[in-house]
Amino acid sequence: MQLFRHLYIAVLLVLVPVVAAFGQRTPRAHNFVYNDSTVIQIANNYTLNLDVDYQPYDIRLPFNDQHYKVYGKRLAISVFRMKELVDNGGYSIGGSFRDTLPEDAHVFETATMYYQASRNGKEETGWLPVSAGRPYTDSFYANLDKPYKHWPQKGLMLYDMMLENGDSLVFRFRQRQEAPFLTMHFSKVDALLSPPLVMYGMDNHDPTMTLTEFVRDVYEKQRAISGNAGETERFYEDWPGRTEPESKPPAKLFPDTKSAMVFRPRRDVPNDSAFEYRLLVNGDTRAVWRKSNNIIIVADLQAGNNYRLEVRYADKPQFVFVKRFYVPGNWYQAPWFLIVVAIGLLLLAGLLFYWFRNRWRKRQQEAQRMRTRALYTQLNPHFLFNALGSIQGLLNEGEVEKANHYLSGFGGLLRNTLQNGERDSISLDQELKHLQSYIRLEQLRQPFDFTLEVAPGVNLAAIDMLPLLFQPIVENAVKHGFRGKGETLALGISLRTEGADLLVEIADNGKGFDASRPAEGKGLRLTADRIALFNQAERRKKVRLQLESAQSGTTAYFTFKNWLDD
Repeated sequence: MQLFRHLYIAVLLVLVPVVAAFGQRTPRAHNFVYNDSTVIQIANNYTLNLDVDYQPYDIRLPFNDQHYKVYGKRLAISVFRMKELVDNGGYSIGGSFRDTLPEDAHVFETATMYYQASRNGKEETGWLPVSAGRPYTDSFYANLDKPYKHWPQKGLMLYDMMLENGDSLVFRFRQRQEAPFLTMHFSKVDALLSPPLVMYGMDNHDPTMTLTEFVRDVYEKQRAISGNAGETERFYEDWPGRTEPESKPPAKLFPDTKSAMVFRPRRDVPNDSAFEYRLLVNGDTRAVWRKSNNIIIVADLQAGNNYRLEVRYADKPQFVFVKRFYVPGNWYQAPWFLIVVAIGLLLLAGLLFYWFRNRWRKRQQEAQRMRTRALYTQLNPHFLFNALGSIQGLLNEGEVEKANHYLSGFGGLLRNTLQNGERDSISLDQELKHLQSYIRLEQLRQPFDFTLEVAPGVNLAAIDMLPLLFQPIVENAVKHGFRGKGETLALGISLRTEGADLLVEIADNGKGFDASRPAEGKGLRLTADRIALFNQAERRKKVRLQLESAQSGTTAYFTFKNWLDD
């Protein structure tokens, strides 16, 4: 808080030169309205012009009315010759309006200039000639060193009165009997109707200095200043306080910084509890107000925090002084480090999630594989039982040659069945060849018609399929679909694609069954369980089976969703 550290010196070097032209009998702060020959001087301990922010300010006729807030009790309006000021040390001003146009020079001729004052709406003086003003001698102080070097400056005092809070004064100038060329409006304001005023500040960044030592230094300096004829307090006696604008960047402090702000003390109430303050950290408004004297000390600051110091008079809580500052965070509190840590944690969380998800999927896949193989172990005996039943049927009917043929083909079919049972998938081409081998064997037992239709563009070798998925449907048609003697069973399988989906239909013209109760058949129940296990493990690919059966036949519709996506 370098601002605190040198505030007292800064006030003396910056503000005092601006208001240094104070005399032995007039207030300290001066405002001028002038041209090259004549100066109209407004003297008050603190004067604030309400019309312009920047001064000196160039004007020209016709002059606009000027409006001032005056905080000092005494208001003095006088007239000087510019040469008198320049020849006797120069001048220093708090604000000024200057007119350097030659065509406007006539209004500043004091020999023909008149003035008039009205206080609180009542005429206090009639129109009086400026030349009849009371002669007096003011002093200009050249520098801040002691002893002060000063020069006497002679002028004419026009108005020198004490004002009460709330008083208003209108002061006019004119040439001869003409209309006024300059009108000035003054309003007396109580300096206490503003935030507490900071006279000076101190801060220390030395980590070896204790808070106790710092407080001792602050109070020693405060006693030295107050004991030196009270110059500082008198200098700021009528100054209004002001708060820090929100647009101003906050000051930068450090964890070891110890800061003190010395406010103008109160004289109208006991000073030991005339002030209240609170320190807000990171915008937390729950901080309580604490009683204090006019010295506020801030210490024990933490890195990475934003602070807002608020100070007010205990009996005037509506006027609040605000000072904002911050302490930079440590390197591990820096935004870049927090961002890196956040990214690292996100990456770690992502890796852990990916690892656990893969582990869970592998467990699910292994569990599904075990359940699928368990279904295969149930499916193979079912197939074996049906095949042996077919062989037995041929032998019972005396079809020994056919039985031998069936038995010969059955060995290869059984071998394929056992081998495929060890796999998660086989090509659709292998599945259909296996299925056709089974159908040819069953045709030995009892002839029936079979057709296979594959739509153009269906690459059987490139499409994966669940092993033995269609066989229970075919077995069900062959074993239970025959109507009786004299009627031929027709079985057909068709394959086509629709977008990324594979559609397979297995239809027969058999006697049908109750499709609302498909689970009663062992093969159909195992097929439904296999499809359910597959759909549970897969996210994109799905298998749907729909059975439609009537007296005219049975159709199984297989829909393999997203089956052809790469």
